[in-house]
Amino acid sequence: MLVAHHIAAEVPSQDLVACRDAVKRRPKSGSARLDLARASLAADDPAEAVEQCAKALELKPGLRDAAWLLASLLQRYEINESIDVSTRGLRAALQFVDVDKQALCTAAIATLKHASPLSDAVAVGRAEGWPEAARTVLSGKGRKLLQDRLFRAALTSGINTDVEVEFLLTALRQALLEAPERMQDRPVYEFACVLIQQCANNSYVFHATETEKDRLAALPVNPDALFEGKAASAGGFMLAALYKPLTSLIDPALAARGTERILPRALRPVIALAMEADREEAETAATLPALTPVTDGVSQRVADQYRTAPYPRWLSLQVPQPGSARRFLADYFSDAETERLETPCDVLIAGAGTCRQAVHAAIAYGAQARVHAIDLSTPSLAYGARMAQRLGVENIRFATADILRLGETEETYDVIECAGVLHHMADPYAAWRILLDRLKPGGLLQIGLYSDVSRKTIAALSDDPEWPGSDASDDALRTFRHRLMQRPKGAVGSELTASIDFFATNDFRDLALHVQEQRCALPDIRDFLADNRLEFRGFILPPDVHRMYRDMFPDDVKPGSLDHWWQFEQHHPRTFDGMYMFWCRKSESGS
Repeated sequence: MLVAHHIAAEVPSQDLVACRDAVKRRPKSGSARLDLARASLAADDPAEAVEQCAKALELKPGLRDAAWLLASLLQRYEINESIDVSTRGLRAALQFVDVDKQALCTAAIATLKHASPLSDAVAVGRAEGWPEAARTVLSGKGRKLLQDRLFRAALTSGINTDVEVEFLLTALRQALLEAPERMQDRPVYEFACVLIQQCANNSYVFHATETEKDRLAALPVNPDALFEGKAASAGGFMLAALYKPLTSLIDPALAARGTERILPRALRPVIALAMEADREEAETAATLPALTPVTDGVSQRVADQYRTAPYPRWLSLQVPQPGSARRFLADYFSDAETERLETPCDVLIAGAGTCRQAVHAAIAYGAQARVHAIDLSTPSLAYGARMAQRLGVENIRFATADILRLGETEETYDVIECAGVLHHMADPYAAWRILLDRLKPGGLLQIGLYSDVSRKTIAALSDDPEWPGSDASDDALRTFRHRLMQRPKGAVGSELTASIDFFATNDFRDLALHVQEQRCALPDIRDFLADNRLEFRGFILPPDVHRMYRDMFPDDVKPGSLDHWWQFEQHHPRTFDGMYMFWCRKSESGS
């Protein structure tokens, strides 16, 4: 949760005119373009910064700093038609392992929708329907989209978050199932491999019709023949893999033989990566220690959800500068209060889920930090452990635990981060007090809680006649989600398509079908802080929101008062759509 402050911290002040002159003198210099991007950002021109970063990567594809800055910008700013972004630059940025590929994926698809074969296909879909758009893409000039390198890279690297593009991809999948002979053409089967990866990325969130399900049931699927190199078996297998996880189609013992004989070749890395990830996570899960048992009834229900639907499904990380957390936390704490971070310190990520926050924290707090990631769900932690290994992060350990039982442990922490967890418990404030007992005097605490104001739409969904219930099957979830996508703008639930969590199965379950949810209001949080001698140090919000707050309450001293923030939320009810995310500090006396 420190990334939002990383851009300004990393951008040196540059003379804008001098940087523009340098680009004029050396228009093919990627480094000069990167300097201009930094200067443009410092001059509050993020659109120019985006354009110059992408151009820098087009000219110099290995320029990692340009890729990192571009991804950072795209985390905060949306692409529109007025921004001229190099598609080659975006494609180059997607090759780096330590940048947020999801932000790049979203920007790539937005860029392609403005002017490319994708824009043509979307235009057909709007005018003539998505089945016709799919037929156009699979024949004649439309095939250019199947071969578009940026489109392929985006779908492979991230999760599509554009509703119209999902309609197109769903129609393409259905068209392939209706006419399997198309899978014999190289552009088609190569794109099918890309679409298989996209479906895996989004946990097979696409809706399937009853006709598709019937066709799928009748498909000839022979994994043994596929691994023996029999090309004729590939078509049916690949069609099935567009609807079902590869790990459900392939026995691990079969995968152990290796993928060297599989045809087409494009399918080999897709299968190899999926099976290897599954194997690694299974091995990790079998050895994870248990810090506490999980005995509370609500905790067990929540654990069951996350065991079957680990959340969130993250595929990449915007890696912070190692040891940079103290600089980010300067917005909330004094140098003296963060001095403990310069020595070996203990950090707890309570309710770590799939550990994106935990892995980020382990890097940001630095190698001297001992990060402890705990969660109810073994599969979630195993996912996080695999990703940590992939990113080379070693100062983190994982254990299953229930926050409600942490009082039985002896470890205490200098920093505790608990974001998006307490509101899934029967009594969020009782669990919060348990965390306080584990926080050292003067310790720093990050908390994230759902806002009752912002979650009114989610709360209203439970009264929707089509709501499938929190125990809905994945199939019922997909059907409900598909209906939400078809509702007109302004209808109940239609605005959920603006959330990234809408576009993956496990994430949508967490967003709209959770088995346990409590919502909070700022007056209650204010009272809890006062009763427990916690000092409020500020919300984690975009700079423009803080500027709006200052305009409304110009006499307030940073971080403002929770009474005034409550008034602000009444005027701006979407402020905390993610959740109330804030830092606070435990008094030095510890009582």
